[in-house]
Amino acid sequence: MFKLGIIGCGRVVETGHAPALKRLREDGLVEVVALADPAEERRKTIGDALGLPEKSRYENHTQMLEAEALDFVDIALPHFLHEKVTIDCAKAGVNIISEKPLATNLAEADNIIKACEEAGVILAVLHNYRYNPAMRKALELASSGEIGEVFLVRYEGLGGSHWHGTGAYDPDWRTKKARSGGGCLIDNAYHNIYLAREFMASGVVGVYAQIETYTRPIDVDDTALVLFRHENSGTSSIQVSWGVSAGGRGMREVHGKEGSIVIGREDKPLGLYKNSTGEWTYPEVEAEYESSFAGIMADIFRAVERSEPVPTDGLEARRNLEALMAAYHSAERGEVVKVNIPAPVSR
Repeated sequence: MFKLGIIGCGRVVETGHAPALKRLREDGLVEVVALADPAEERRKTIGDALGLPEKSRYENHTQMLEAEALDFVDIALPHFLHEKVTIDCAKAGVNIISEKPLATNLAEADNIIKACEEAGVILAVLHNYRYNPAMRKALELASSGEIGEVFLVRYEGLGGSHWHGTGAYDPDWRTKKARSGGGCLIDNAYHNIYLAREFMASGVVGVYAQIETYTRPIDVDDTALVLFRHENSGTSSIQVSWGVSAGGRGMREVHGKEGSIVIGREDKPLGLYKNSTGEWTYPEVEAEYESSFAGIMADIFRAVERSEPVPTDGLEARRNLEALMAAYHSAERGEVVKVNIPAPVSR
């Protein structure tokens, strides 16, 4: 059983990571033995939830790394802190699970990857939306050829606010460029980009984007509309916003030359349309874990046990960040930005 320390005890840990890690302890995969956070309130909330003794709750990651014998750390910090803390953990010889994005820019990502390679530690990044049960089934259907070659992926997620952090730190850090690196694109659309790349199973060759701040008094984007052109001439269309208080319809569609997949159709987890039959069916959605965090973390730990590649390593996380940064550059220039970003390798 791996011994893990948590760095950062914010809302995503409270609602996602901690419950997932408790579940995986039951399966004999991992045990949380320590945590670190500068806020006493957050150390108490997460420490109590995980049953950690006071002596295993640290004010910072340096104290924890010096005092504890760890196999893994789980880094769940504001984006701008990822580079320093991840490199510190790599130098300490501890394997790393990192929240997305890996960093706020490609230079930071490169520094992280280099440090992990030099230290010989594993770097895994939580592209956890792949592990939502309906999404995992949809990816399985697409990769097995159920809808033929994918030519269009559509995602629309419009809302009126960002995900708020805890009051013990800064609930609005995601809206501050120096801390987040960007707005709704780097925070929300990040997930949609890696999903689109995997559904398309074709590299990104061009990006055109319009990214603005329309309605929020913040210094990052509140609305992003992005088109990715893929090597196979397919298109991924991603639209996200924090500026639409009324909310949007919501759209998660994948269209292939032989059919379509829609996530959340007719109150079902997903619908499958086959051109050959002209009918919709609703495949059963089953998963070992309902929690996407439990699903991806379980695969990470099992991969390490078997000396196999982790689901999303640092290089793949960097490729996704590169696609995202190309969208920001396109919006700044008002033109298509050419790139050469491979499709993810499905595992």
